[in-house]
Amino acid sequence: MILLTGFESWGKVPSNPTEELVEELSGDGVAGEVLPVSFRRAGERIEELIRELKPEAVLNLGLAPGSPVVRVERVAVNLMDARVADNDGFRPVDVPIDPQGPGCYFSTLPTREILEALRVRGIPAAISYSAGTFLCNFVMYRTLRILDLLGLRSPAGFIHVPYSTEIAARMDRPVPSLPMDLLREAVEVALGVISSASQS
Repeated sequence: MILLTGFESWGKVPSNPTEELVEELSGDGVAGEVLPVSFRRAGERIEELIRELKPEAVLNLGLAPGSPVVRVERVAVNLMDARVADNDGFRPVDVPIDPQGPGCYFSTLPTREILEALRVRGIPAAISYSAGTFLCNFVMYRTLRILDLLGLRSPAGFIHVPYSTEIAARMDRPVPSLPMDLLREAVEVALGVISSASQS
């Protein structure tokens, strides 16, 4: 079972494509969960899910406003430094995610294989070395930290997706985007690579 997570909408974002992606791709060996845009609640829920499911792998998804490509993240840093508040009104600045944790975790997913598989399918993609310091980085770090503390060797990591063109069309300013069908295909490709790697 692969745990696939996305996020609900937040701030002035009209909707979050990862919410739709998770809902559509759940089933057939994929356990989907839409996380709250809340440091406290998302952290608690991720730990609950990992303890309950003990997944073979974890793929976290998030929205990268302004990105024109699918970003396969390599690094999560032990830092919460939010430019805006989460949906609970919490805005941490220069706060470690886990004071006892390492400074960073590297994705344990086959990131290079995922990147190449996406490009073979004609999907614009890139490796990224910064997941930011908001909820996306937090969830990636927290996922890897919990797996580490529990002694689980399940590969885990994060993929950022752009706005879908459907969402971008409803915004009051031009933003980079990709069609929803292409975003769905990108996640399906990533899940396929992860599944194959987990079984080998």
